This record gives sequence, structure tokens and C-alpha cells, in this order.
Amino acid sequence: MDAMEMTFQVSELFTSIQGEGEVIGMPSHFIRLYRCDLTCSWCDSKYTWLRQDQAVERKDYTSMSAEEILGWLRKEPRAPLVTLTGGEPMLQPLLPLVAALDTRGYQVVVETNGLHRPEQTLRELVRYWAVSPKLKNAGMDIKWGPLDWLAKTQNYYLKFVICDPATDLPEIQEFIESRGLPSGKVILQPDGLAADYETILRSVAEFVRDRGYPYRVLPQLHRLLWGLRRGV
Repeated sequence: MDAMEMTFQVSELFTSIQGEGEVIGMPSHFIRLYRCDLTCSWCDSKYTWLRQDQAVERKDYTSMSAEEILGWLRKEPRAPLVTLTGGEPMLQPLLPLVAALDTRGYQVVVETNGLHRPEQTLRELVRYWAVSPKLKNAGMDIKWGPLDWLAKTQNYYLKFVICDPATDLPEIQEFIESRGLPSGKVILQPDGLAADYETILRSVAEFVRDRGYPYRVLPQLHRLLWGLRRGV
């Protein structure tokens, strides 16, 4: 099969601004891929999960070839970034799509939980790896590996979702120190589903400030601008 004919399970496509991480505020096209191997309690995109409805699988996605995705991009106002998100995008064969995007001058962001080790060629083509390990607040007991592939690339950052700073921050510190990860790569963002988002954002910022943690606190900018909506 030609690489451009390879199909992807796509939950949604939209153009907005990147609301998170190192590239916060930059215009981006978003390709949200279907399926995830985790079920985080605070997930804001549960519609990407593979679900069971009375023993009948519900497939909430559209099958699209790489060429069809590129055709959609050509119709959109040009943005410098293309963000592959999910769900968990690493569950689908990203290399042909990322290579095509790179050839066309896009900087690619892959938002991943970090459980899946990318091959070297893919690792080098992706401009930003937004790696989001899940804490205990996600409601799962995950066996994390060493994330040693991060040592072979500099173009990554670590995003952690914070529900309770008093318990989450010590867990983050243990997580990165035990793996030799640099604190300068760590970005904290509050639970986006929190009813009073600005209050929890303020509490995280004050906790970091008052206890001397060397981490950055950033909001979900799209959450502040548009609230809990899809396609933004």
C-alpha cells in the first residue's frame, strides 16, 4: 500500500491555537486520533475511547487516508504547527503521515502519554514531543518504564495534570528524579474539568511558588478562552 493511502482513525479535525505546553499560543491544526490505552478519570476527550455499548463496539471515528488529511489541511488557513493528539496517537502508524507533514513544511507536535517508544526516524521528524505521564490522580495503577528514549532527544517536554498540589507535586518530583529527567522540562497544568478552573490554577501556582518547586505552571489556554468545548 502506498504510504499516502494508509488510513487513520480520526475523531476530529480542527484549526485553533495550541493551548498547552512549550508551544502554547501558537496557531495549530489538530488531528485528533481515535483510541486510547488509558482511561484517565479527568480526561477531557473520552469520546476518543474505544467503548462497548451492550456488547456492540461503538466506533466514533472517520477512516481517513493520509492524502485525505492533507487535503483537509490544504483547505484550512495555514498554521505553522500540526498537532497529533488523541486519545493516544502512538497507537496508530504515524510515520507516513508525519513524514508527509514534514515534507510540506509543518512542525509536528505529538501529544502522547509516553508509554510507547517511538522509532528513531519518527522521533527525529517530530518537532515537539508533548509527553504526559499520568499520576495516581488519573485513577489507574500504571507501571512506568524508564522513559530512556527521551534522553536521545531534546525536543520534548513533560506535562503533568494537577488535581491536588499537596499530593501530586511530591509524586512528580519522585517520578522525574528516579528517571534522571530534568526539572526544566516539567510543565504543570490544572485539571481542565475543574468547575472553578481559575481557582485551581491559582492554587497550583501558589503551591509551586511557596514551596520552591522548579517547575513551570501553565494553563490550558483554550480552556480559559472557550471553556469546555470540542474543536477549540
